[in-house]
Amino acid sequence: MLQAVVSGKAGTIPVGGRDEKVSWRKVFRISEDLLTASVFGRLAYLDDAVLWRIMRRTFGAPLPDLKVAELEDISFWPRWTDAIEDDRNVEPDVFMDFKLGDPTIQLRLIVEAKLWKYPSQDARQLAREWVAYQDAFGDDGQVAFLCALGGLGKEVDETVKRITSEVLALGHETKIAAAGWDRLLEALEEERRSPMSRAMTRIIDDVVAALALADYQHLKLPFDMTHHHRSWKPSASAVLRNFT
Repeated sequence: MLQAVVSGKAGTIPVGGRDEKVSWRKVFRISEDLLTASVFGRLAYLDDAVLWRIMRRTFGAPLPDLKVAELEDISFWPRWTDAIEDDRNVEPDVFMDFKLGDPTIQLRLIVEAKLWKYPSQDARQLAREWVAYQDAFGDDGQVAFLCALGGLGKEVDETVKRITSEVLALGHETKIAAAGWDRLLEALEEERRSPMSRAMTRIIDDVVAALALADYQHLKLPFDMTHHHRSWKPSASAVLRNFT
């Protein structure tokens, strides 16, 4: 589906039961679920150590800098019982379960993704997801992070402090890591400069193309560009050239 959208072959879909139609490209641009699925669904195909390195570069120092990594499981929109608001469920966007290091530690990432760049991460929503996670998995001694991706505004550190204090005020102490989608793009670009198999190159190119469709891209002047030992995949380059 991603390649069809990138290549302008996905067509249109009806809107609101009327004759009006909208292109899949436009739908993709305003759908955080489509972006999340396209990005993390492909990242999961990378070698586990590479995936962890990208996560660590994206979210930074709160996550441990370990070389050995194994992705035990990844799930999208898991449904957990909401312990804060009765008769409701919470659905974090992505739940990733890693084994890291030697000796091994278990570390889980609860990812809540927001599409827009302005501050839209909700402290109460994060608190609900954290408490629901605790209820679902119990006190099993595993390390877990709430990872806020996107929706942080320009002052990321200040937004994280505000979210942390608001979650604490709700009576829940947690570990929070946060980054914008642009940080993920930077992590991918840095990884792309390393020697890797053609299969992993194609995966990363697809993720970059998905991010570009959502208007996350780095346009560099010729004198700013460094030489890559392997060219970007044509579909990824096409999105950067023709994004409208």
